[in-house]
Amino acid sequence: MQVEAEEGSYDDFLNALGGSLARLAALQRGAEHVRDVADLDTNELKNALRNLLEDAGQEVIIAWPGDNMAVRAAYRDVLERIDDLWYPSMDDLVMIDDRTETRRIIVLDHEERLFAAELTD
Repeated sequence: MQVEAEEGSYDDFLNALGGSLARLAALQRGAEHVRDVADLDTNELKNALRNLLEDAGQEVIIAWPGDNMAVRAAYRDVLERIDDLWYPSMDDLVMIDDRTETRRIIVLDHEERLFAAELTD
């Protein structure tokens, strides 16, 4: 899966966060799910991600805040290519499901932690 920035996707990402990256840190601090994923292999990581969102076929926003880049992708494609999309110790990868009643955010951070939280307005 080749990833190229799509015009407006980073703005969609920021809008889903409420307009600012500052909210991302607050969401991580208040996350209902936090897990160290440093010792997980790729399949175990995929299973951990799959368990956080029930419908693995839905579209999500995936973003790399450090690069000011975001795209929309099918969640199943993200799962299939997670080892190409997230580099432990380097990247923060944020996934936002912004199309459901219960909007969710999932963060894989550069310290190899997995966070999940509900996005509320």
